[in-house]
Amino acid sequence: MFASPPSSPPQTQGWCPGAWQPMASGDGLVVRVRPPLGQLSAAQAQRLAELAEAHGAGLLELTSRANIQLRGVAPDQHSSLLDALAAQGLLDPDARQEQLRNLVIDPLCQPADGVLALAEALQQALVADAALDGLPAKFGFSLASGRHGGLADVAADVQLVRDGTQGWRLQVPGQPIAWQADSPSLTVQAALVLARWCAAQARARRAVGEHPDRLPQLLRQPGELPPLVLPTGLRQVPPYLPADGSPNPGWQRGLGLLVAAPLGRVTAGALARLARSGIRSLRLTPWRMLLVEGLAPSGSAVLAAAGLDDPAHWIRDPQDARLRVSACSGAPGCRQALAPTQDLALALAPHVPDGAHLHVSGCAKGCARQLPSTVTLVAQAGPDGPVFGYARGATAQAAPDSRWSARSLRDNPGLMFEEI
Repeated sequence: MFASPPSSPPQTQGWCPGAWQPMASGDGLVVRVRPPLGQLSAAQAQRLAELAEAHGAGLLELTSRANIQLRGVAPDQHSSLLDALAAQGLLDPDARQEQLRNLVIDPLCQPADGVLALAEALQQALVADAALDGLPAKFGFSLASGRHGGLADVAADVQLVRDGTQGWRLQVPGQPIAWQADSPSLTVQAALVLARWCAAQARARRAVGEHPDRLPQLLRQPGELPPLVLPTGLRQVPPYLPADGSPNPGWQRGLGLLVAAPLGRVTAGALARLARSGIRSLRLTPWRMLLVEGLAPSGSAVLAAAGLDDPAHWIRDPQDARLRVSACSGAPGCRQALAPTQDLALALAPHVPDGAHLHVSGCAKGCARQLPSTVTLVAQAGPDGPVFGYARGATAQAAPDSRWSARSLRDNPGLMFEEI
């Protein structure tokens, strides 16, 4: 066990990178791309791979917001990158529309679910509504088909879940009730009311020097704020509580192949090879996986042509130990990270028991995972260099139970889970 000297807390930006507003990191700019409706054509995917090679570090990251981001972009290359993204239909007209179009769309939805139609209608309504100026930077929606529970843990101010033939259930995390709308139009109308109310409170709080807060936090203090008046026609119902969790890699009936990338990181070469193999399109997921459309389970030759048989780049086995770990970029890629994280997470993966999860974070922000993990390791300043705070069933913000050096973790990995 180590005693850690005092260190300054990591700086929380309060916003996520985009294409118009990239985030400076230790290896250059992080440019996040939000493909329309969470989908990339094969041509768009190939072009993104080329851009990552030409303007960045040749690496792309799949995010928990079902986006894809380029790392290591030089500041003087940002303008050229924006032009190239616009030419591919992968750039919003301005930063405001990019921020408002913060939707996580169920990647396993079927045409009959109406998810994509609702997403399009909601996007159009959001960008056209001037009353939404001033929304908290991370305000967003999730749109779930209700076929699985994979979006339950996605961070969203408003969760929209398909409910019935035409109906939708609107719910805010942490609230004891939800609201049912019997049509897509009423769903969009109600979603806008929730967003407008949150924007108004955010503007008022900023005016007096307070943090704007997100919708779930605001609704927990109703006595201090103006009442929320929702449209008529909504019915109060219990919140939707899914029974299952995130889907595993494998063939998805009628859709394609769900594949993961180790720690959500894909090389430009691997993505380009996949895009050139004859696939139709890719759906981005919030599970750091891709749904490959246009493939059929017809033999190993198809997977080989796409490079999907290469375990160094892709994970198709739901029992792969690398699915049980997550890690942020770590040092030196992130300026605030106190130690490397990626190699350590992969080295410890074989020792994580089935059903458990290990998260390795370079600092206490926990950018790469907001949910508690079975074991969380957080880099901290130690007397002779970085150490890792160890906590069970916690997030990166929790106080550690003990502290380990990276060497002791590698030498005694079983000790982390001996009582689990």
